[in-house]
Amino acid sequence: MQRVKVTVSLLAVMVLLGLAAACGGDEPTATSAPATATPTPSSSSVAPQPTPTPDPFDEEWAALIAAAQEEGELVIALSGSDSRTGRFAFETFADTFGINVVTSSGSGADNANRILAERSRGAYTVDISTVSGGSMERLREAGSFTPIEPLLIHPEVLDRSNGWYFENVLWSDSESKYVMSDALSVGAIGSIWYNTDNVTQEELDSINTYHDLLRPEFKGRMAMRAMNNPGSKSVIARLWLAPGLGPEFLDALHRDTDMDLVGAEDDKELAEGVANGKWDFGLFGGGRDFRALQNLQLPVRELTLTKTIGALSTEISGGVGVLDQAPNPNAAKLFANWWYSRAGQTADIESTSSFGPLGAVSLRSDVTLGTFPAHLKETLLKVPEWRAAGTIDQFLVVYELNDEWFQVRESTEVFFNDLYKELGYDAWVNYNLP
Repeated sequence: MQRVKVTVSLLAVMVLLGLAAACGGDEPTATSAPATATPTPSSSSVAPQPTPTPDPFDEEWAALIAAAQEEGELVIALSGSDSRTGRFAFETFADTFGINVVTSSGSGADNANRILAERSRGAYTVDISTVSGGSMERLREAGSFTPIEPLLIHPEVLDRSNGWYFENVLWSDSESKYVMSDALSVGAIGSIWYNTDNVTQEELDSINTYHDLLRPEFKGRMAMRAMNNPGSKSVIARLWLAPGLGPEFLDALHRDTDMDLVGAEDDKELAEGVANGKWDFGLFGGGRDFRALQNLQLPVRELTLTKTIGALSTEISGGVGVLDQAPNPNAAKLFANWWYSRAGQTADIESTSSFGPLGAVSLRSDVTLGTFPAHLKETLLKVPEWRAAGTIDQFLVVYELNDEWFQVRESTEVFFNDLYKELGYDAWVNYNLP
């Protein structure tokens, strides 16, 4: 929406009044006309003042807040990372609207399992889900969500021509119907963290492509998250689709390096293992747990934060899903509108950035970038320019808009499950998969 600049000109009008004075003597005097009283206009002659038209959104918003406060509660099932770093944002919503917010703990996969188990018994206890990746897709496949667009009424959410990096809605679910994306990251295809006490600068300088990780000197020194779990699929899809990588590279990375595995949701275990020297490198994990340890002055750093390994990628992710048959539907609707507004996204950025540099920023361009890495911030700041010129697709490859994106997220589960069976990674084989 273009801003309209209105210039108001003020005209100064000077009125000169001449007063005639009477003169004495025999000379004839000028007789002034008797003053005429200014008639007081009757009420019927006064031009009626137009009654301001109330903004229909203000009335609807106030009614929604009142209905949500009547319900009094909002229940949110969190992803693993949100359960650690997002609570300030949820407390902000609670304080702003006077609604008690109940949040879960544990991983996104665990929370998705609980929701599905409850709903199979006819129990509907959750209003909002922030679980990500494959866990969100599992809930979608089970028919757990209600379409979100009919619930959106906030002008800042509906009008994407102002305050957003992309004018079109980007989605985190394969039906483009239930979970609007809220996060934008520009960075490495997959992160590489290392122990600063155990890895030399010469070794760091020698890693310029992901294939360099296959060299003999790194054998037995690396760990990564298991890749056959329904969660944590974004990085897997990027590695699968990136030119020069794909299934052949991922197969070799498992077979030829004596790779150690942790659970697909166990970022904390991976980060602590690298910080404590159990492994020299931690591959492709989420960054929040690593950054938290880095802030504690432990010897962990991200190689992919200081140099480009291969090529940069763009990830669109995040968002909230409103559960079908939510126990507090008005509170859920209020939260969804607030979350995607400037106030909600600002609270989210402030909450997550307090734990260290951000791995992603809001898709809203009118909120702070927080502590986003400087070299990536420069790229993000060019997005409005590229968008205005119609050249954004030349600079940012949004894999989520690729038709293969969601297909890859499904097919990789079977691929890695079969690979782990073959290699004897019995602890990480998901026997619920084909």
